[in-house]
Amino acid sequence: MFYFMIAIGLIFAYINGMHDGGTIVATTISSRLIPPAKAVFIAGLANLLGALALGTAVAYTVSENIIDITSVLAGSSDQCYTFVAASFAGSMVWNILTWIIKLPSSASHSMIGSMIGSGIAAYGAGYILWNSIFVKVILAMLISPLLGFIFGYLFLKLQNTLLKNATIVWQPRIRILHKLSSFFLAFSYGSNDAQKVMGLIAIGLAGYFSAGIEIPFWLIVSCSAALAIGTITGGYNMIKTVGMEICKIDIHNSFASQIATISVMTLANLTGLPISATQVITSSVMGVGSGNTPKSVNWTVTKKILLAWLITIPASAATGGLVFLLLHLI
Repeated sequence: MFYFMIAIGLIFAYINGMHDGGTIVATTISSRLIPPAKAVFIAGLANLLGALALGTAVAYTVSENIIDITSVLAGSSDQCYTFVAASFAGSMVWNILTWIIKLPSSASHSMIGSMIGSGIAAYGAGYILWNSIFVKVILAMLISPLLGFIFGYLFLKLQNTLLKNATIVWQPRIRILHKLSSFFLAFSYGSNDAQKVMGLIAIGLAGYFSAGIEIPFWLIVSCSAALAIGTITGGYNMIKTVGMEICKIDIHNSFASQIATISVMTLANLTGLPISATQVITSSVMGVGSGNTPKSVNWTVTKKILLAWLITIPASAATGGLVFLLLHLI
């Protein structure tokens, strides 16, 4: 079960890249800045570099602030491995479903929801750190998309003001800045999302070695690589929804959306908050669309996305609990 736990964790990282990677480059592609194949390759490379370079604060948040880790490690090692494996598997079910229907929900929050459900099934609701989850997950989940929307709206207004009298000579400069922002957006996403996988696997490693939570270098590299490969090989499914169906994206509002998302993601990486890049980039697109005119936003699609965000944690929690019970029987 120990090796199965690690394997399914890396598979989850790969699926996470497939599921969420496309949202990161959606505006880059829809604004015709970079061709799709090249965009997802660059995003995958940036994912890898970001996950390797930006530390492990988010990983420790996931390891130590969702479930009472001291009590988990004091119990059976096999139960610890099963809890971790079920958390990954339950999340994967939800991620694959939303990937198939091209709905940009949060793979990150589905993992946390699945951890909650699997933890309740394995240890009981008393082991779940509800206060910590509310502060570091639920509030962050609510605030980060709001910040993405506000920043997207404000950055577009600021950009339009600064470039109001700009000549055509600024066009190539904007394109260069836009390409840089695309890279750094994928860089930030890679760090935040790969660390969540590292944090959950680290719980199982601590159970195996009977030690405290540590994030070894091999785990950082393997999770980063799996996420990057997932982005490169499967990151197309969400591009149409985020880059085309919410509002019309051009090179100007795409740039504003990316700068807004980078700002929120960088803040999250520095503070160790496991936020969803999918939610932030999607809400920033809504923000820049509203910055032009609220009528330019497809609010029907937006409502479906918001519904997916709201049901992700409870739905994946139920799935995680069921998967744990199944694995426990096996």
